[in-house]
Amino acid sequence: MELTRRLERIASHVPLGTIVADVGTDHGYIPIYLVKEGVSPKAYAIDVAKGPLKKAEMNIEANGVKELVVPILSDGLHQLGDRKVDTLIIAGMGGMLIKRILVEAKHQLKKIPTLILSPHLDIAVVRKVVHKLGYEITLEDFIREGQQFYPIILCNHGKEKYENEVEYKYGKKLIESCHMEYREYLQVLIMKNIELKKELLKKNTPASIKRIDEIEKDSEAICEVGKWLK
Repeated sequence: MELTRRLERIASHVPLGTIVADVGTDHGYIPIYLVKEGVSPKAYAIDVAKGPLKKAEMNIEANGVKELVVPILSDGLHQLGDRKVDTLIIAGMGGMLIKRILVEAKHQLKKIPTLILSPHLDIAVVRKVVHKLGYEITLEDFIREGQQFYPIILCNHGKEKYENEVEYKYGKKLIESCHMEYREYLQVLIMKNIELKKELLKKNTPASIKRIDEIEKDSEAICEVGKWLK
């Protein structure tokens, strides 16, 4: 089974031989890929919506992996029960939703050593909650697919806390790695801030002036991060 570049990158970070639960599995592509490639001996394809899960079931059947990939209709990990899981994948949703799923599963997480998370919004929220739930961020990857950028956050049980908000917002591990696609992302953010500031200047209201101040501070932080990457 062929995956998109983003899904393939996520799958590449799954430790060999681990049982995987993929929350928000959609068509079940990652679990199917992992068992067919021999990365995982078993996987759970979890989705809250019946439609996507039905498509996942059809793909599981078509790929001949019914014995290895188990579809589960569930909001987060609620219906997973006490099934053994080594690696939890949550991708393709916002950071606030990922946070809710993790917090609601905090007791189950004590037995899940590895998290692979890929939020498309509120990334700092995810970094903060994994620290609060007893994980350290061991690696961050970053990938561009089309016009969108996606972080991939790998976590393992451990104690960690970042020193400042910049590290949470922009990712301490990404800054340390000098990731090329992350550099592109920061440049895009700067350009977006410039365009947004132009539009706000036209309004000249108390609210727009306040927002401009926030944008300027944000741009300063991005520029500082950019210097660290050099």
